[in-house]
Amino acid sequence: MTRRRGFGELERRTGATGPSYRARYAMPDGSRHSRNFRTKMDAEQWLASERSLIDRDEWTPPKHRRVAEARREREQAMSTVGSYAQRYIAERGLRPATMRGYRALLDSRILPYFGAMPLRDVTLSEIKSWRRTLDPRTESSNAAAYRLLRSILQAAQEEEMIDRVPPKIRGASSAPVRQVVIPATFDEITTIVNEMPDQLKLFIVLAAFVGLREGELMELRRSDVDGLTGRISVTRKIDKDTDPSVRGACPNCGRFISTPKTKSGIRVVHVPPPFMPMLQQHLLEHTAPGSKGLLFPGDRTDHMSARFLMDRYRPAREKAGRPDLTIHHLRHTALTMAGQHGATAAELQARAGHASQAAMAIYQHATLDRDRLLAEKIGETYAAWQTSRDAD
Repeated sequence: MTRRRGFGELERRTGATGPSYRARYAMPDGSRHSRNFRTKMDAEQWLASERSLIDRDEWTPPKHRRVAEARREREQAMSTVGSYAQRYIAERGLRPATMRGYRALLDSRILPYFGAMPLRDVTLSEIKSWRRTLDPRTESSNAAAYRLLRSILQAAQEEEMIDRVPPKIRGASSAPVRQVVIPATFDEITTIVNEMPDQLKLFIVLAAFVGLREGELMELRRSDVDGLTGRISVTRKIDKDTDPSVRGACPNCGRFISTPKTKSGIRVVHVPPPFMPMLQQHLLEHTAPGSKGLLFPGDRTDHMSARFLMDRYRPAREKAGRPDLTIHHLRHTALTMAGQHGATAAELQARAGHASQAAMAIYQHATLDRDRLLAEKIGETYAAWQTSRDAD
């Protein structure tokens, strides 16, 4: 039964779940709009609100309003720290290793406190309270979590989801260095090199005397190395990744092949002259065939695994009396030697492949010729030490 009114119509319906009411009305353009309600009062209120919108010239089709309302609800749901943080890391185009690190920081430190909190409610006071809940023994991870939280809030501000980012907390984004790295001596490096299998001796030399990163060394290929001049072009590195389906991953080893994090990581470095015979012999005997052959292949000519390397490096460093010496510490040793041989801050930045806002302006002063000279100086010191040792 349909009942006509001053505006619209009401139709009472009877169904298996009881009576319901259908409210409907027509617009001058001929369009018709309707909704079903459980009670007559709700149906009448809807017609009254629709008529009020028409009278105020604010009416839009109900379907459009429902879509806009759903969108607003989604935006409100995304306005919590947890929901926005998930979108933030998903849309940044992050490297797999970086994304894993961010997710770990979110799950372990940020979301337990801020997850359900609206972005607009994150104040300086709340951030200070949150920091008091963190384990003081994990200062480095706490600092990383603070940096990530600020990055999320800065992105939210750029999207105008919040008015402003809370002020910085002095010292919160950095952690004190507790472990001082002791560079390796020539004796210790020589012992390690001698204890490594032949196919990995050059790996240690390039880490300890040239300063290449482990991931850079594992991705070096024959075409990256000039066996006559000792020039090495660093343009790629590998990251650990557990999902071989990730774009850019090595299909056989599950490693993610990428460019260095910054433009400064793409660089050319030189091998000290005393190690040129070792480099040339390695190219002849141990490098995988072809211009794209890996300089340090694994058992199947694909990438060497970290376990394969460490199973051979660990006993070698024990033999040298340096169980504390990581592969990264070898890189630190190389950069320390470069500094001792007169490298300027700009030259060290360039040789190491580091980037910072302060260093970018002076990178232009670090030339390939200067890097070659540094390599020669390091080589001269090593050669003199070797001659002295052999004489003894």
